Amino acid sequence: MIMKNRKVKVLIFDVFGTVVDWRSTIKKELNKFLPVDLNKNELNDFALEWRKGYTDFIGKFNDGKVKWKNVDKIHLDKLKELLKSKELLSSLDDKNIHEINKLWHKLDPWDDSVEGLRKLKEDFSIGTLSNGNFSLLLNMSKYSKLNWDFIFSGDIFEKYKTDEYVYIKACQYLDLNPNQVMLVAAHEGDLNAAKKLGLKTAYVNRPLEYSDVPDINKPTDYDYSATDFIDLYKKLKKNNT
Repeated sequence: MIMKNRKVKVLIFDVFGTVVDWRSTIKKELNKFLPVDLNKNELNDFALEWRKGYTDFIGKFNDGKVKWKNVDKIHLDKLKELLKSKELLSSLDDKNIHEINKLWHKLDPWDDSVEGLRKLKEDFSIGTLSNGNFSLLLNMSKYSKLNWDFIFSGDIFEKYKTDEYVYIKACQYLDLNPNQVMLVAAHEGDLNAAKKLGLKTAYVNRPLEYSDVPDINKPTDYDYSATDFIDLYKKLKKNNT
């Protein structure tokens, strides 16, 4: 049962990297679809470059340099570019390419994600605040057993984080003041944008998101800093947030 005396009513989650482990999933699954096997380092580089295509586009869009398109299309365009650079594009038909692109719909959750979200949902409404498109997030939710109460996606807003419109509009849709909403994320840029607008913030450490060598950076400039979702649940429970 959601505790009515809590000031924070809703937790909104960044998804890619915070809830799901995109890099490991892409590395694990990619060779199943390619005509040649990439080695471990090549798979890692491919995953990172693919993700970088997304972040580069978001940066250009938020700077007003490109027109909006959803994340599936961003991923698809970058995928074709990468396959072409590796001389693999001509070996794959459109169906194969779209199957590879759908890997982003079937990303594995971090080990604590499913149980941690279940626990957090005991006391809060929980949902996404992700740049991913709605169908992607819906498919991922079912695949990874992420039991969201709601989904806020990039195509709902036709804008991308860290544009302040996304955070403000999310609070408006929830009919809550910003300080009644907490953003949970593993990325400082996302958290800083939300914090600036008055949302509560929780940093969750995901040290293996970008590398097999753990990132030791652990920011503490937020309302909460946690090692994972279970740890966050315990801290919120203790403080009756």
